[in-house]
Amino acid sequence: CTAGLFAVSPSGTLPVMYITTQNKQDVSRETPVEATVYVTAYGDYPALGSASNQIPLTIRGRGNWTWKEFDKKPYKIVFAQGQGQKLLGMHKSKHWALMAGADDCLGFLKNTVGYALSERIGLPYTPHQVPVELVLNGDYKGLYFVTETVRIDNDRVNIHEQQDGETKAELITGGWLVEIDNYPSEGNVTFREHNGEQVMVTPQSPEELSSVQRTYISNQLNALNDAIYGQGSTPLADILDLTDAARFYLVQEIMEDCESYHGSCYLYKDRDSTDTRGRQVVPKWHFGPVWDFGNAYDRHQERFIYDSPTFTQIWAEQLRRNDLFYERVQQLWYQYRQSGHKKVLADIDAFVSAITSAAKRDAERWQNSNVRTNGDMSGRKKEFLNLLNWRIDWLYKKWGEGDSTPITDDVPTVLSEPAPAAIRLVDGQLLIQRDGQTFTITGQPVE
Repeated sequence: CTAGLFAVSPSGTLPVMYITTQNKQDVSRETPVEATVYVTAYGDYPALGSASNQIPLTIRGRGNWTWKEFDKKPYKIVFAQGQGQKLLGMHKSKHWALMAGADDCLGFLKNTVGYALSERIGLPYTPHQVPVELVLNGDYKGLYFVTETVRIDNDRVNIHEQQDGETKAELITGGWLVEIDNYPSEGNVTFREHNGEQVMVTPQSPEELSSVQRTYISNQLNALNDAIYGQGSTPLADILDLTDAARFYLVQEIMEDCESYHGSCYLYKDRDSTDTRGRQVVPKWHFGPVWDFGNAYDRHQERFIYDSPTFTQIWAEQLRRNDLFYERVQQLWYQYRQSGHKKVLADIDAFVSAITSAAKRDAERWQNSNVRTNGDMSGRKKEFLNLLNWRIDWLYKKWGEGDSTPITDDVPTVLSEPAPAAIRLVDGQLLIQRDGQTFTITGQPVE
């Protein structure tokens, strides 16, 4: 499913986003370019600015493989400081992605359904997206998806935002937003999974780490690694929110996303605090939000995603062996089959109806290029539903009806002991001093 560079105009069935760069210069991935934007109103979607009153922003390329390999490029746009916008009815923010879907020849349904599953299965936050048609410097670029980026914000990952380079012990326990990554970078935090695989984690917030922050997050990731493998003294339920971990896993398994725990795999943790009785409250790590289902259904095999994976699936198989985690998966599977699946099918119908005309124009725009296009949305929808239903049927053979027992809360995050008297960095290691004793940041006594 490939799809030229000849004059094509918007379909008129979606909002149209017009971006003009300063002096109409080209957009690169490395350096943001000054630009202006306005978005036309359509249906329930309000306009943003106008041709005579355009809004300033910057634009640059985003992505790795999708930026390098396809003629239709994804972009990141950022509005000026203090001038976040409530774009297309979504929550106000400065930061947005323009996702091209150039690698999806299943009707742009991979990300769309992955996000729908995340919402229906109940992850606390799922990125929202709205389809638009993009005109960049007067050139019609086709169908795009204005998407909320994964970041800490009241309306996105709602945790404390920690400052880059923080050194105060009481502030470095959160918030943390990190990504299991498949691209090495200078800022990676690395460790070895207990099966020998090297894991690269990119801190997304904070980005620039002090030595104290780096020590803390390294200790935390190693403690989580130990707990997932049943090593050390910390039970997994004390350090990881098992329900959100099961929600995340179930979405990936239904989507047969063979890259799900390999890259673009996010985790977050809020800051430690004390309650009104002076007891320490230690928030758990959470999997999520979901992001990037570009490899969904590419393998198309009757196997779990961690079984002989195409890409390394960090922690997935070992998590599956944890009884409490698997109990959550079974309960969520039951709930999804009872009501969630019908809602996802309705989401698909509404989405396909909304983008069909624009997808046809997009295919005309990119014919004879290396972009995977979707001019026949009826056929693409049928292909996608065949894959989705195949996966649901196979999982039913493995899991049956699931467990109808209601999900109860994990082990409480309020600990019985008082708050630590001090957290100090000693010889590069974070130590807690409490009641005359010294512990590592993971709670191990120091002799």
